[in-house]
Amino acid sequence: MSAWSEADYVISEVTSYIKELMSEDIYGFIEHMGIAAPGSRIEYIGKNKDFTPLTVTMGGGYSLGDWASFPQLVKNKPFMVNANGYADYQLYETDYTKKADGTTASDVANTSYAGAGAFSWLQKIYKMEYVVGTDRYVLFSQSPRDGFEPAGFVDPDGNELEGIWIPMFYGSEVSTKLVSLSGTQPVYSKTTAQEKGLIDAAGARAVFLGGAGVKTISDLLIMWAKTTNTQAAYGYGNCAGYDASLTPTMGVKANAVVGGGQFYGTGSDDKKSLNKILHSVVLGSWQQWQRDPYTICVSGRMKVSKNYKYDVTGATYEDTGVQYPETASGVYPNKFASEKGYGDIPVPPYGGTSETGGCDGFWVNPGITAVAFRFGDCNYDVLCGFRALFVNYAAAVAYWSIGASLLLLPPAGVSPDTP
Repeated sequence: MSAWSEADYVISEVTSYIKELMSEDIYGFIEHMGIAAPGSRIEYIGKNKDFTPLTVTMGGGYSLGDWASFPQLVKNKPFMVNANGYADYQLYETDYTKKADGTTASDVANTSYAGAGAFSWLQKIYKMEYVVGTDRYVLFSQSPRDGFEPAGFVDPDGNELEGIWIPMFYGSEVSTKLVSLSGTQPVYSKTTAQEKGLIDAAGARAVFLGGAGVKTISDLLIMWAKTTNTQAAYGYGNCAGYDASLTPTMGVKANAVVGGGQFYGTGSDDKKSLNKILHSVVLGSWQQWQRDPYTICVSGRMKVSKNYKYDVTGATYEDTGVQYPETASGVYPNKFASEKGYGDIPVPPYGGTSETGGCDGFWVNPGITAVAFRFGDCNYDVLCGFRALFVNYAAAVAYWSIGASLLLLPPAGVSPDTP
């Protein structure tokens, strides 16, 4: 009998570990990076091994499948939120223009509202991920356990949070601060520093929508839908609504209330509508690149902030070890590295397409210090998606297609249930 290689041993150990976890409160998936088809690429493991995935009916309606009782979906409710990270009041889930009673008018479009605006709650979850061979393992736990991290749920001071507030609307400038409100035009043509100034003016608990929080949401979406093709699963949004006559925003739609509850998606025959994921049009519409200064590429070396600390040089960030040897433009990754406490990072060679592998586009310029953009814009079509990543421009770049949105951090120990 031939001796096992070190890789064989590691794979055997991981397999045994996964089987042991199957009897515990662990949910997760394996992303088989050697498999091209986005559905076959994802294998359920843990408590959800035999689950029916979440599905969104294009044009209206959705089914949570066997995920209906999953806490992060159950507790994902829309709120108006104060700048200090405390909930002000809950909104009616299928019509945000009303408070939770379904009758009283809300402040969702009130530009005089004193708080940060409209946000949906994502409850904390613990995550473990790693790569073995060509497989990326992603495991989730509702409670702390060895090897699991509250990725995306740690503030710049190192405090573990009960959850995070996801912006329901693209960041817009109102009274020299960034807010999340309906009826406003997403901010555009600002540099990273200018966007940071607007975010700081919103309050001490406001940060950019990006970093480890977005990466955890991305993996939850992949797990719930059991596919890496997030556009096909959740909707195509306004990924192809570019119109040069609509100056100066070229087809980036104003924030608007979209009905239907947590999810609303439109199909590939549309591509010009606002969609939403987890009550957020930012997560589902793909119409404007969202600046993520917690992901920095320095001379081709990927560096990340795991707790929303801000440094556009990347000097104080974690070095992921991922190095890009050459420029890539509009390629489709099919392989990813894993950075503990942060998430997945695309790596060359790039063997995917718009409908295979990771399914979303990637751009990198290894000759500069580049600040990341996420999701795509209304001129990028199927290159857009939740994993779309653009690290091709320096921090000072400003353009109509680049914006920023608020991620709001509650104080430690605070949740929507806190008085």
